[in-house]
Amino acid sequence: MKSYGICPASCGEFVQGILEQEEYLSSYAIDMYSKAEVEERLNNINIGPSKSRCAIEKVFERFALPIKESRNISLNIKSEIPIGKGMASSTADIGATIVATLSLIKKSLTSEEISYIASTIEPTDSTYIEKNVVFNPLNGEVIKYLGNIKNSKVVILEPNKTLDTMKIRNTPNYKNIKIQNKDIISEAFYMLEEGIKNNNLSLVGKAATLSSLANENIDKKDGLKEIIEISQNYGSYGVNIAHSGTVVGILLDQSMNDKRLIELLKENNIDSFYKKIYTSNIIDGGIRRELEWNTSKIL
Repeated sequence: MKSYGICPASCGEFVQGILEQEEYLSSYAIDMYSKAEVEERLNNINIGPSKSRCAIEKVFERFALPIKESRNISLNIKSEIPIGKGMASSTADIGATIVATLSLIKKSLTSEEISYIASTIEPTDSTYIEKNVVFNPLNGEVIKYLGNIKNSKVVILEPNKTLDTMKIRNTPNYKNIKIQNKDIISEAFYMLEEGIKNNNLSLVGKAATLSSLANENIDKKDGLKEIIEISQNYGSYGVNIAHSGTVVGILLDQSMNDKRLIELLKENNIDSFYKKIYTSNIIDGGIRRELEWNTSKIL
């Protein structure tokens, strides 16, 4: 019997940085997905990605099931999420695999429990949680639930360049530099909370722009200030980044003409570095259980 799980991507984070000596983030989900299929077999077992394979073992461990029995599980993953861009591709693979495995063994866990399991494999994103939250990527802990924003979308600027999350985290003085930004980040988290609570995309965008600029002393994004200027002149709500990735997002509501904004970006040669510029909808987070392999838009 086959079981499935599907998990959305993110376009980086609204805000990420130090609060009270610990690192927190608030990422958001978009309508791009990773989908996992698991099946118990005696032969022709597909191992799948190593982190997702580890996730299967972690689920067995969580329910005190013999790890050796997990070796009979065949894993296949289909994903439309770019790798190494800060769009939570491995987070989505791991989450989809955990939910598919839970379905296979007829067990359940909360989103928070799944986040904790994922955080024991690698630093993770908050996209497993249905609401936007303030979240510790190192232990999967939610410290505040913010709510959901509606009727919004993001123009995504994706370069060919990739970035290893752990390489950023292992940068000398990484945490010390983050601490230098803590006052700005505290303000950004406050604005984000107020913006989401009141569905005020202008405040959400200001918070994201603040956090994006603060991160420039850790990982500089090509043309960020120019992108912010273009987006402000156009009338967008703000600009966010993948703080340990390479994508940049411009936040819009559904009524705004994203095609015109993309034209403006290209007229200003932003596409000379950001080779792919496209739009995705911002959606609620959470991992979905799927009954069939082909029930989502992933083919």
